[in-house]
Amino acid sequence: MFIKAENELFSEKDEIIENTKTMMDMVCNTDGLDMELGDKVTELNIIAEQMQTAIAENSRTAIDQNEYERRYADLTERYNTIKSEYDKISEQIESKKAQRELFKGFIRALEKQGALVEEFDEGLWSSLVKEVVVNGKDDIRFIFKNGFEIKTR
Repeated sequence: MFIKAENELFSEKDEIIENTKTMMDMVCNTDGLDMELGDKVTELNIIAEQMQTAIAENSRTAIDQNEYERRYADLTERYNTIKSEYDKISEQIESKKAQRELFKGFIRALEKQGALVEEFDEGLWSSLVKEVVVNGKDDIRFIFKNGFEIKTR
């Protein structure tokens, strides 16, 4: 059944490659996230400087310790909030990069494959197939790494 699905996929190879490249550019683009990440780094640096300034000021001059601790706690909370946002954006970027690599591997496998397949190829299986869903004897779906789905019977 995989060979049948694979050959159906290869019959539209050029179109699928172009669609996958377009989808990859849209889904895996990190430009906006990269800018957000840069903004978060700037914010973190500013807050860290404010924390250092508060520490230095506290060590040089006699200030109300309750006020200092409140101010420092506020800065720490802001820092932790921005750091959490930074971490989430970093995870999104890494996820998009991993997805891009899956798409690239899928495209390479399609480009490398010439004629129709006549026997099972483990390398193609691992390069192309994301998952197989078996709903019954007459309903088996191959879901490829680019999101394309082929139902076989």
